[in-house]
Amino acid sequence: MLRTILTVFGVAEILRPEVLIRSAERLALENPEECELRPWTVPIARAEGVVFLFLVRRRGGSYSTFKKFLGIMGLLSILYPRQYLRYATKLAYTDADACQWRPWVYQATRLVGLYYVLVSVLELRRGIRSETQASESN
Repeated sequence: MLRTILTVFGVAEILRPEVLIRSAERLALENPEECELRPWTVPIARAEGVVFLFLVRRRGGSYSTFKKFLGIMGLLSILYPRQYLRYATKLAYTDADACQWRPWVYQATRLVGLYYVLVSVLELRRGIRSETQASESN
């Protein structure tokens, strides 16, 4: 299911990053009209979509590594949701201090982070199980 969600997200980022960004802004920001995107935000979103598709659609180690990386990002967003969003906002907006996130966004950041950590832990467990079964069969 994660693979499907990330594939859809990656395709949307490639084809219509502006629509995706503006929709997210309207949903999550108190004042989206006062926040100006940096010139590189849309091209970087498109590049992110390409990377997502590459990592998610490949079989083998790269998808597994990607899921482990999600765990690291998830831990950061669980432990430091305000700092996580502040950093991302500074990367994406020229006037990051003017952008005001709706209060629920911080809890949503933590929930997404928790999901990422769970995905990562399940992937680590799957890897350990595979190694154990391989060593037992030798």
